[in-house]
Amino acid sequence: MYLSIDDLKKGMYQENLNVVSRGEENVLQAIVEAEAEVASYLSVRYDMATELAKPSESADRIPIVVKLVRDIALYNCCCVGGAVNIPEFRGQRYKESISYLKEVQAERAQIQGLQRLNATSDGGTSSSYASFGGSNTKRDHHI
Repeated sequence: MYLSIDDLKKGMYQENLNVVSRGEENVLQAIVEAEAEVASYLSVRYDMATELAKPSESADRIPIVVKLVRDIALYNCCCVGGAVNIPEFRGQRYKESISYLKEVQAERAQIQGLQRLNATSDGGTSSSYASFGGSNTKRDHHI
């Protein structure tokens, strides 16, 4: 598993995690769901299968990916107890994580260290992202 319960303890105290998640099996399910959610955004551009296959003890994990998975997993843990138990800052961190994932997906941001799926032989990357809006200005030459 990419993230461990010890990783979650860096974002929430153990006793709070136990209360909001109502058990270790819910915490593990929240981690699995968070990994899948991050992968759903980033698998378009990056080799997420390789990254998420790294064990939680690995020093090679990309810190920003760990942070994103942790924030989403902690939000998922809070959702177990219902919307009443979700702290406002936890919801805000979740929204910021999703917003960042969308920026990376649209290539307006990038994650250093992750292997691109469309890497070229010279070390660069080619993009499959299509941009619209750069057309000529409308002409008004009719009579």
